[in-house]
This record gives sequence, structure tokens and C-alpha cells, in this order.
Amino acid sequence: MKTQLVSIFLIFMLCLYNCEKVPSTKDFILEEVDLIPEGVAVDSRTGIIYIGSTYKRKIVQITPDGTVSDFISQEQDSVWSILGMKVDAENGLLWVNTAHIHEVMPLINPLPNKDWLTTISVFDIEKKKLIKEYQLHEPKSAFNDLTIMPDGSIFATESANNEIYWISKKNDSLALFLALKDYRFPNGIEYVEKANALFVSTIQGILKIDMDSKKYQLLKERDTKHAKGIDGLTFYKDYFIGHQSSKISKFYVNEDFTEITKVELLDSGEDFDASTTGEVSKSDYYYIVNSQIQSGIDFKNRIIKPLDSLEKVIIRKKRLND
Repeated sequence: MKTQLVSIFLIFMLCLYNCEKVPSTKDFILEEVDLIPEGVAVDSRTGIIYIGSTYKRKIVQITPDGTVSDFISQEQDSVWSILGMKVDAENGLLWVNTAHIHEVMPLINPLPNKDWLTTISVFDIEKKKLIKEYQLHEPKSAFNDLTIMPDGSIFATESANNEIYWISKKNDSLALFLALKDYRFPNGIEYVEKANALFVSTIQGILKIDMDSKKYQLLKERDTKHAKGIDGLTFYKDYFIGHQSSKISKFYVNEDFTEITKVELLDSGEDFDASTTGEVSKSDYYYIVNSQIQSGIDFKNRIIKPLDSLEKVIIRKKRLND
């Protein structure tokens, strides 16, 4: 009996030692410095990370061991710049927002066409094949981020005109869901089932949109307005994760999702350079540390800066504490 107890104790200590050795943060380094990435998606079944490139108009994939390859090659299927992305793991689909915003970033959208163009596109993950595109035929429009509903329907932010669009699983067609008044540049979007609401980041803060009534309100904040100008937005357990270029923060909310009760820093540092979006998979958070979407572009001359002045792209995986 004494020998068994000693063995159990040793096994416990060995497990404890090994657990302490498992890093809580892991960086994946992308050698293509001119990707200028914006969107992130993770397949919970395989652990593969998908990163969208605005400049090269392609999607790269990163396996859990760090192997990097193209999911779709540059300009494959004539895709435009890649923005928000999400994986529908149950159906093996990758949903992608694309846009050609000629007057704003003609370099990052290198097309001869001077029109604004935008789509929500869906790819078969296994076949790496474009299945369908839902193009918005409205002047000067740009889909930004998207979220997937439990039934497979899609909701997306359209940032240029302050609108929310959706693709109903039942009707399989693109339609306007809501035009926002008084709130500018809807960006990150997340559906939270226990609130039965969409949450959308805007210039002014985070909006809660009730799915049944379509009524919306800005989440209250108890002190300084920390939630302004959030880019990517994700929800985990009892807080939202929001990107604000040089930092990522956790925005805790009350039980009825009407107020931000506390804000904590999740990550920041010297490596950060326009951190845009991230994605929760299980208990890990995957995100772009340095997109260089501003610093990597010479906007005056509308060209990308010399490659030797750009940094390798860091995609970070960080364990979230329960």
C-alpha cells in the first residue's frame, strides 16, 4: 500500500511538472512580410489557423506544428482583399468577407476597376474550393467581419454604410438585416447565444442588438470609455475580447449584457503593430499581433513600403484563464 501511494505521488508530481512546462503562449511566425493580414479563423476540429491577406489577396493556413502553406493561392478565384473570416467546423466551411475599396486603399486592393466591390464568400475546407459568392450590389460598400449562428446563418458588418447584412440558412440569400443610426463604422461582430443578441463594435463602443426586436443599445461603461474603436470582437465565457491596434483587452459584462463592468489587459507590447482580429477555439485565443496594415503602407504614394522595412508577421496563440 505504501509503495502504491509513493507511485501515485510521483505520478502526480510528474504531471504537475509537465503542466508547468507547457507554455501558455505560442507564436507562429510568417515569413511573407507583405501579407498585410486582417482576418483570422480557426478550425476547432483540426487546430488549423487561417489567415487572410489584404495585399496578396489569398489565405494561408498554419497547422498546429507551425507548418505554413497556402489554403488558396494569390488571387485564386479572383478573390479581392480578405477581411473577416469564420470556420463552420460542423459543415467543413470557411466563410470569408472580401472587399475592393478602391478610393481608400487602391494598393491593398490592386485591381484596375475603380468601383467598390464586396462579397461574402464560402469555401469548402477539404477541397480548398470556392463554393459560392454573395455579392453586395450597392455603391461604396465593404463587408468587414462576420459571425455564424447556431443554425448556420451568417451575419456580417458592412462598415462603409453602417449596416448589418445576413445570409439566412433557410433562404440562402443576402439581405439587409439592420441599418444602424447614430453609430459609425460597425466592425467586429459576435453572436452570443445566452443573450440571444448580436454584439457589434463601433467607433462609439459595443452595441447589443436584440435578435427578435432588432432594437439596439450601447453597452454602458462604469468609468472611462474603454470600448471605443474596437476592431475584432470575440466573446468567451463572461467577457468580450477586443482589439484596439496596440493592445487587446477583456471587457467583462454583467448578467444581462447591458454593461461593461471591468476591463483587463489581455496582451500588448513592442511587437504590436495594428493588431486587428482574433478567434477563440476551445480555451485558446489566436490573433494577429502585427498586421502592419498602417505602418507597412506608404499611403501618400499608394505603394507598399520596401520589404526589408517590414517585419515578419506574428500569429499568437494564448491560453485563456478560466
